[in-house]
Amino acid sequence: MIPGLTIAVVDVDDDYLGIDIAAVNERFAGSARIYAGLHQLSEFANAITGFPARPDDKRIFEFGVRDAGRRRRAGGFVGLEFHCPDRAGHPELSVAIEDDAQWHSEASSRFTFPIEAAALDRFVVALRDLERDALLRQVTWAVKVGYATLPAVGRFM
Repeated sequence: MIPGLTIAVVDVDDDYLGIDIAAVNERFAGSARIYAGLHQLSEFANAITGFPARPDDKRIFEFGVRDAGRRRRAGGFVGLEFHCPDRAGHPELSVAIEDDAQWHSEASSRFTFPIEAAALDRFVVALRDLERDALLRQVTWAVKVGYATLPAVGRFM
């Protein structure tokens, strides 16, 4: 897998979007199936639009519910923290992933990787397109639903 964050729509329902969130850095990887709200991808896009606005900017977004110590049966958890580790404003993404026990053995992973602000802007557009296509698919099966990827940069390439 290419280092970065990928969100794919895998199930479209009248009440939710089934999404698979996968993240990879040079040493670790993880993924979780999430049952997201119908408009949660655009909420996420809105939350990270314009990041970073300044070197101390931090944006946090969570998918699913963290359920430490108990076995989940309704999807995993993904916590995403966009932040800048230095005063120069170089952006990074910290990822926490916990999968549920419905599809696989319960597992978790936490790691960080660098990103580019311009790539994040493209990712925001892709998220909005992904949600639009998924909601159109509720009406007609002729629409193909895809994925949105935010690539990691730097030492991986």
